[in-house]
Amino acid sequence: MVQGPTMSDLLLSAVLTAFTMVRVIKGSWLRNPQYLATGILGAIVGALVLHAYWPAYDDDFIIGGVTGIFGSWAGMALFDAILGAA
Repeated sequence: MVQGPTMSDLLLSAVLTAFTMVRVIKGSWLRNPQYLATGILGAIVGALVLHAYWPAYDDDFIIGGVTGIFGSWAGMALFDAILGAA
């Protein structure tokens, strides 16, 4: 019996995607730990939303990757918007 990816695989992929997105968008992780935290949180929320509303796409390579990228970017954008409003 072949089993597809589990939720933990999806979350691990989301976290690793967040590391990449922070590096590409904001620069070094050591200089921007706040963006790393918000990127990881955004990617996890994106993965959980994907799992909650479209569980059939959990094992899709493209949809899972796009979800991690968009979730990470959305977390950083929301953080910037909150800081800009303060």
